[in-house]
Amino acid sequence: MLLFYLVQMTQEIDLLIKNGNILTMDKNQPKAEAIAVSNGIILAVGKNAEILKEYPKAKEVVDLKGKFLCPGFNDAHTHLLGISAKFQDVMLDKVTSVKEALEKISERVKTTAKGKWIFGERWDESNWIEKRYLTLSELDKIAPENPCFIRRVCGHLAAVNSLALEELGIAKDDPDLDVVSETKEPLGIITVKIMERISDSPKLKKTQEDLDSAVKVACDYANSLGITSVTDNLSVRAVKSYIKFWKKNEITVRVNMNIPLSKFDQYIETGLKTGFGNKILKFGGVKIFTDGSLGARTALLNEAYFDDSTTKGKFYIKKEIFTEAIRKAVENDWQTATHAIGDAAIELILDTFESIGNDELVAQGRHRIEHAEYLLDDHIRRVKNLGLILSMQPNFPGRWGRPDQLYEIRLGSVRYKLLNNFKKIQKSYTKICFGSDNMPMNPMFGIWSVVTHPIDDIRITVEEAIYYSTLGAAYASFEEEIKGSLESGKLADFVVLDKDILSIDPDVIKDVQVLMTFFYGKKVYDKSKNK
Repeated sequence: MLLFYLVQMTQEIDLLIKNGNILTMDKNQPKAEAIAVSNGIILAVGKNAEILKEYPKAKEVVDLKGKFLCPGFNDAHTHLLGISAKFQDVMLDKVTSVKEALEKISERVKTTAKGKWIFGERWDESNWIEKRYLTLSELDKIAPENPCFIRRVCGHLAAVNSLALEELGIAKDDPDLDVVSETKEPLGIITVKIMERISDSPKLKKTQEDLDSAVKVACDYANSLGITSVTDNLSVRAVKSYIKFWKKNEITVRVNMNIPLSKFDQYIETGLKTGFGNKILKFGGVKIFTDGSLGARTALLNEAYFDDSTTKGKFYIKKEIFTEAIRKAVENDWQTATHAIGDAAIELILDTFESIGNDELVAQGRHRIEHAEYLLDDHIRRVKNLGLILSMQPNFPGRWGRPDQLYEIRLGSVRYKLLNNFKKIQKSYTKICFGSDNMPMNPMFGIWSVVTHPIDDIRITVEEAIYYSTLGAAYASFEEEIKGSLESGKLADFVVLDKDILSIDPDVIKDVQVLMTFFYGKKVYDKSKNK
């Protein structure tokens, strides 16, 4: 009340936005033209005449000249700091063939000292001409003196060369290595069992200094995409990096910090719990894996993969360990964020929460299923009854869910249409939030993906997609009262786009540009100054 009183007395505010085409996500006032901000908080939202009359003086005035403005986007599932620390690695997200991938890796080898590791990231063979993985022999040929670790976009599979196997202590006859059927030589592809064994290898981890240097990169990257909040899945060292830069007041994105299950007991011992923190950094949930990915054929299915009838995927956790983790979380006021893509993995989560015998208590915890791709009708009913939140990725069906893309290759022409049925889930009034999993992180790509999709049960409206990326995402982190919509008393986080995505041809939404991003009412990204 004192803030509002002082502002009214001085009639000078920090920021005035006027002449905007503003989508507020406030059901009581969906559209507006102007916003008044002071001390990082929205004072008023409304028509130009009324806001200008009430607040005639401002330190900064931004005339949008009719441009579209909405709440800052909230990416509810990212690996923002992790991927930002890897931007110096060989990024393969845009290559279109094995040949091109090998050429990029080979170029890095030329500038890397003998014996030093070559790291590559984000390759996706489903976008390649050859539709196959990299091989050990190919990597050996281009990097005979450098160990190579080239991680697939899903993070659940990597291609390596012989030196990498040697450095990581993996024998070529390791029973968990896939081999060429004719020669019995290793393919150079490592999956879940070996990935688990080497996950703590210091040779594969970014250093504390690497993560520290990536914090500003991460913030700038998110802000350039109109993102002002994220849920980031973090190691202990990554948490340290965020805290270090928060103390220096150098964080320009709100971070809901998910912790790994491997460190859960230590966090419990400290007395920390979900929600501890402030409006910039706070602890979210404990991240748990139940299965892998469809791309790596490690998502756990009830029926075998269409393109490999020998496998149904893999459990990443024992049932008793998962049950104990959920029990600890519920008893200690921790939200859970459980990765589950396949229908069998989703059923494990639902069975476990139902076994608690207190749906109301479960609902209070706002527990999340991350990805929840293969969600069938009975699953939707059970999710809603338990009050669980589906933390889903709208970009996935745009990238892999159209005819002849990865989903159809893995599951066949019938089952692939059952994935990511956003409209069907929405009609059940089940809670949803949208994240990107950095595939890609761009909210415009995610919105385009679900509003233009040819499958009716996937396709939703633009405004619905924005809701799940703003207010719906804020609900998933217990923050709907302070952000996610543009209302008096809420945080002044918003983004300006170069086109009105509610009225343009949906096919061009993926090309819409962010013009400005505001965090706490301060401009943290300006396209005109970042050309």
